[in-house]
Amino acid sequence: MYRWIEHPDELELHVEGATEAEVLEDATRALAELLRGDEDGPRGEPATRELTVEADDSAQLLVAWLEELVFLAETEAVIPDRVTFETLDPRGLRAHLDGHRGDPPHLVKAVTHHRLAFDRGADGFSATVVLEV
Repeated sequence: MYRWIEHPDELELHVEGATEAEVLEDATRALAELLRGDEDGPRGEPATRELTVEADDSAQLLVAWLEELVFLAETEAVIPDRVTFETLDPRGLRAHLDGHRGDPPHLVKAVTHHRLAFDRGADGFSATVVLEV
């Protein structure tokens, strides 16, 4: 489950999931929704990628993962459709990304560390990350 909160020049993403993988999967879906914009109708050609991201902890991993997805959108016009994590721990991940080529807006300037959080609670995990737009 995810939700966006709009602020001037930024979007704040809150994500909750039973596992860390669910949090990252939902963050991927949220970003994909943002990148698709008004994309209705047929999608572009399929695009798959094998991605590896490293970080110091779960919060930093979330930032690094979203940065990688934003980079793919900016440089290759790849919009994620589905992600499968082959390995995942707080210090890194290896994932298979299925997506499609599209026309994503050049909306995200940065994935910031402002209000960054990734916490474990009684019901699972929650995370907050802010995108500068």
